[in-house]
Amino acid sequence: MLKTFRASKSNFVVWAILIIIVIGFGGFGITATGSGGYSVAEVGDQEIAADEYARAVGQEVDALSRQLGRQLPMAEARQFGVDRMVLGRLVTDAALDDEAARREISTGDATVQEMVLATPAFRGVNGGFDREAYRFALERAGLTPDRFEAMLRREGTRELIAGAVQGATSMPETEATALLAHAGEERRFDWIELDPMLLATPTPPPTEDELAAFHEANIARYTRPETRRITYALLDPAALAATIEVPEADLRAAYDAAGDRFSTPERRSVERIGFGTTEDAAAALARITAGEITFDTLAATRGLTPAELDQGEVRRADLAPEAAAAVFDATGPGIVGPAATPLGPSLFRINAILAPTTVPFETARAEIAADRALAEARKQVVDAGRAVEDMIAGGARIEEIASGSEFEMGQIDLAADTTGGLADDPAFRAAAEAADVDAETDLVTLASDGLVTLRVDAIEPPAPIPLAGIRDRVAADWKAAEDARRLTEMAGGLKAELDGGLPIGDLATRLGRLVRSAGPVARTAPVQGAPAGLVDAVFATAAGSAAVVDAEGRVAVVEVAEVIPFDATDADGAALVQNVSGQLGAQAAEDVLALFTQALQAQSGVRIDQAQIDRVLAQFP
Repeated sequence: MLKTFRASKSNFVVWAILIIIVIGFGGFGITATGSGGYSVAEVGDQEIAADEYARAVGQEVDALSRQLGRQLPMAEARQFGVDRMVLGRLVTDAALDDEAARREISTGDATVQEMVLATPAFRGVNGGFDREAYRFALERAGLTPDRFEAMLRREGTRELIAGAVQGATSMPETEATALLAHAGEERRFDWIELDPMLLATPTPPPTEDELAAFHEANIARYTRPETRRITYALLDPAALAATIEVPEADLRAAYDAAGDRFSTPERRSVERIGFGTTEDAAAALARITAGEITFDTLAATRGLTPAELDQGEVRRADLAPEAAAAVFDATGPGIVGPAATPLGPSLFRINAILAPTTVPFETARAEIAADRALAEARKQVVDAGRAVEDMIAGGARIEEIASGSEFEMGQIDLAADTTGGLADDPAFRAAAEAADVDAETDLVTLASDGLVTLRVDAIEPPAPIPLAGIRDRVAADWKAAEDARRLTEMAGGLKAELDGGLPIGDLATRLGRLVRSAGPVARTAPVQGAPAGLVDAVFATAAGSAAVVDAEGRVAVVEVAEVIPFDATDADGAALVQNVSGQLGAQAAEDVLALFTQALQAQSGVRIDQAQIDRVLAQFP
């Protein structure tokens, strides 16, 4: 039988149901019986109970919260469509339940018992089924054994029906082979990129008519995007810090408390070989001392790579006490040990001794002063922000805020392509895009820890930029386009020569340009340095033929050297055909089951109680 999503799910259905229900549902403030005995939907004669819907929604919200790393409120979960997705799944299950009831199909008691006994959550300390654990787990979920076993029976019956519907679904390997023949084909090719220096004469400047026509034909390129004219009041910690002078005594105290920041202790560059016993380490050291073997040879015989030997530059505090004494009491480079380490007795080779260093206070003073001033500025920003919040709440305008506080007023025209300064701050841009016209925003915290409030004075819609204001830019664009057009015409003649048998190397020599080669390259693979569209052109060209590529002003002539078809007969190709065929079959089986359940829903009728759904969802935080 094809391994579809639903079929593979059935192998774990009992454990998944229990673990998610019992454990995953506990954090949402809703119990299994919290919605009473009402139903949120009906499919034929089958009801979807409100508590069942609540439980399923809780599981999905919990899973999504774990992915996001935070608890997801229901309002946001509904924006993700969790409520609709869960309802759709339960409606599908109810349609299968209704069909099972109509056809009098059911999972037998023995199968249900086997499913219960196989559930790890119900096992005791001896590994066997524990009835008390079973009862306790179900009580935590607000379920009785009868109800839980009925759930298992329904799920097992759904799997029977799904298996019967999907079991006959298969896809011939020829489809996978055909797809792979297209996707798996590779090609080798060579290309020469052309440039304006190859043109017989330089492109002359455009006439006024040509410039105006080009501007009109490419007006979208020369249209200013929507622009928001913004007035703001900003308090920036860096600007404020420049006005703050830190007392000399505070700078001295900060320097003395800086620890290793301005004082680096002695370090030694070492390598280590570990041993099982101290005797083994001592014997190895004796061999090294006697000249029978070198440290590097010993490491190699023990299968250690240079990266495994290297301990880097260590401080005394980085090593265990005995190892630190051996390494740092040595008067110079050499091999010391054996010394005890958490990884066992070891020999160390000291390669270099790095003397301690100290940055004098006079050198460190400016850095410390900048840090302390910025820290003080950030505190002042927070204090000033509280006063400005009150001003905004009282209806103060930007101009009043700037005159009555440390905030400085400024203006910016913000569009999608505006860069630099506040335009690069995501929080500022988000606030500007969400702001209403002629209304001061609440304070916004910037990435610099600064605070800003802004007002959108006007929103100017997209508008064409007059040619007079961008004449040089349009002229440059026209020249680039005209160069590309002329090069494309030239490339057409070069293509004809290649198709006529001229070797591409000879053509490159004549042009004074390099031939670049690539391959084997797959249909969707990028080729470094190639113009956009070159690979597409290659796969549209027969072996031994040439093509012209004109992409965003870059022109090239390319010749396909070899077409390498997908080989379905070798081991890798055959395995890939089998894998893709299985995926296609699984997808087809899922599609068949989806169509079947849709037909069941249409046949039985689906009734949704949206008011009851809203009441269930309102219970979630």
